[in-house]
Amino acid sequence: MKLFRPSISACVALLCVLWQSPAEISAQATKSAARSGDTLKLVVILSRHGVRSPTQANPQLDLLSVKPWPKWTVAPGELTPRGALLLRQFAGWERTQLAVQGLLQPQGCADADQVYVYADSDQRTIASGHALAEGLMPGCTVRIDSLPQGTENALFHPLAAKVIQGNAQLAADALRERVHGDPTAPAREHQATLDELQRILNHCAAVPSSCTKVPAEKATSVTGIVPAITSGKGDHLADLRGPLSVGSSMSENLLLEYAEGLPADQVGWGQVQEQQLQRLLSLHTAYFDLAHRTPYLAQVEASNLLDHIRRTLEQGATGKGIDGAIGSVGEKVVILTGHDTNLAGVASLLGIHWNLDGRRDDTPPGAEMAFELWQRGDTYSVRVRYSLQTLTQLRAAQPLTAANKPASELPEMFCKDATGQCSLAAFEQLVQQAVRPEFIR
Repeated sequence: MKLFRPSISACVALLCVLWQSPAEISAQATKSAARSGDTLKLVVILSRHGVRSPTQANPQLDLLSVKPWPKWTVAPGELTPRGALLLRQFAGWERTQLAVQGLLQPQGCADADQVYVYADSDQRTIASGHALAEGLMPGCTVRIDSLPQGTENALFHPLAAKVIQGNAQLAADALRERVHGDPTAPAREHQATLDELQRILNHCAAVPSSCTKVPAEKATSVTGIVPAITSGKGDHLADLRGPLSVGSSMSENLLLEYAEGLPADQVGWGQVQEQQLQRLLSLHTAYFDLAHRTPYLAQVEASNLLDHIRRTLEQGATGKGIDGAIGSVGEKVVILTGHDTNLAGVASLLGIHWNLDGRRDDTPPGAEMAFELWQRGDTYSVRVRYSLQTLTQLRAAQPLTAANKPASELPEMFCKDATGQCSLAAFEQLVQQAVRPEFIR
C-alpha cells in the first residue's frame, strides 16, 4: 500500500529560461559522471515554501510597532507572485544541475513523468509546489498532489493532524533543560539584537537616543514580554514564549519585506538594510534552535517525515514498491513542499548544521534540503545537500547562473565517509536511531 498518493492532482505548464545551452549541459554531465564514477538515481527535495505575506493580519502586527506595517497584495500567509517567481528561478537552476549530474535531460519533457511533487495543504505550499514544478519542468505535465486546502497533513504536521500523541510534560522538560532551567536566559543572550529590533519597531533606529516607549494604547514592547515555557498548540507540545519567540516572528516579517522586493522605505520603515537583517535573523534561528531542534520536540514533529523520506530512498534503490514511500517506483525527483519547521526538525534528527550567506542554520523562503541517492555498481549511498538563495539574490530576484549560484553546502553527517557520502545502509541506520516509532504513521 502506498501513502501520499494523489488526492488532488494538477498539471502545470509554463516556459522558463535555462541558463546554459543543451550542448554545455550535456558536456558537463558527461564529464561529471566520468569523474565521479557514480550515477545519481533519485533526489528527494524537502523545500520550504516561497516568499509569503506575514501570517498575522496588520491590526495584530500594528500592536507591536509605532508605525503601521506595510499592506500586502495577498491574504495573510499566502505565497506572493514574486515568491512564485523566485521559486521558478531556483527550480530552473536545479534543472541545470540535475542535468549536469546526469539525472534529467537538460531540456524538454522526457523526464516529466518521473517528477513528483507533494505539497502540504496550505495555499502557500500548494502554490509553491506548482512554481517549483514549472521551474523544473517548463511546459510539461507534472503530477502535483496535496490534501484539500486547509486539511492537516500528517506528513508535515502529525500532531495537528491528530495521528500521533506526544507527552506535553516531556516536551516542557526538554525545553527547560535546553535553557538550563531559566526561560529568561535566551532573551538575555540576545538582548543586544532584541534591543535593535525594538528600536526599529519604535521607529528610532537611526537615532537611538530619540527612542520612546511604544504608545500607551499599544501592547507591551517585545523586550518587555516576560519569558515563560508554556503549552504549545498545533504541532508544538511546548513553547518558549517571550521576547525571543516574538522577535523571531518580527525578524522573519522583515525578511519577507526584503525578499518581496518592497521599496526600501517599507522594509522596517526604511531602517533595515541587508547588514541589519543578517543580525536580526539570528533571533529567528536562535528561537528555532530551541523550539524545533530540541531533540524530543524534533522527534515528535519530524520522525514521520524523515522516516517516509528514508522509505522513498529505499524504494529508489530497490526498484520495488515500499510501503510508506512517497511517489511511485522509478521516480527521479520527488519534491516535498513544506515549512521551515519541517527543515529544522529533520535537520535536528540528522544532527546536521550549515552556515550559508553569513547565517547558521537559517531556513529562508525557498530553502531546500536535497537527499541524493547515488549508485556505484551494486551499492548505494546518500548525500544531503542544503541550498538557499542569498539575501541579495532574493532582494533583486537575480537570475541564478554559474556565475551567480545559490549558496549550497554538504552538511556533515555522523554516517559520512571519506567520500562525503553515507552508505544507504548507514543512512537508514542513522534515521532509525534518530526517530521514535510511536511518532511514525
